[in-house]
Amino acid sequence: MSPKETAPAAPAKTAAAEKPDLIETMTKLYTTGVERVAEFQKQGLDLALQHNADLVKTWKKHAEAAPGMFALEAAATAFERYADFRKSTIDLVVEQTRTLAGIVKEREAKATEIADEGKARAQEAFDHAVAAQKTALDFSAKQAKAAFETVKQQFGYAGTPAGAAADSMQRGMDAVVEAQKDFLDVIRGPIQILH
Repeated sequence: MSPKETAPAAPAKTAAAEKPDLIETMTKLYTTGVERVAEFQKQGLDLALQHNADLVKTWKKHAEAAPGMFALEAAATAFERYADFRKSTIDLVVEQTRTLAGIVKEREAKATEIADEGKARAQEAFDHAVAAQKTALDFSAKQAKAAFETVKQQFGYAGTPAGAAADSMQRGMDAVVEAQKDFLDVIRGPIQILH
């Protein structure tokens, strides 16, 4: 047996055995991407929560005895609850993605059929998650607006610098809500391309 006879056969088997499965590689890449986007969204929420807490702290510091501070506290609490809800929803999307990845890894003879069903369910779950997040955003925005309007009306802030500040905070909240909705629409797009 010469070295020329055995050398080509061994590397060919090794290369074939070590070649990664395309579906498994793509599933891992997709799952990692979803996890990264989820982490990015959670970090954004943490930053928004910290900024909101700083804003409330500043308002309390400079308007110690001003009426209507309860509304500011209520708005801050509502925002914190919304952020917690949002983080839970993000975790759910990540968990569903991991579950889908597990299903894809366990494929057998009906791999194509299972993958198509998995995509449909993942898209459906993702669509529901996006819809739930948008509903929560709308609810949070309505609650904040109602709180700001109540404070302005009850304490006569309309037309005052405090009223202008409340209007400015409301516009900021509206901008954040719209930006989040736009972001949800953007990340939803690539999943639809898979069909």
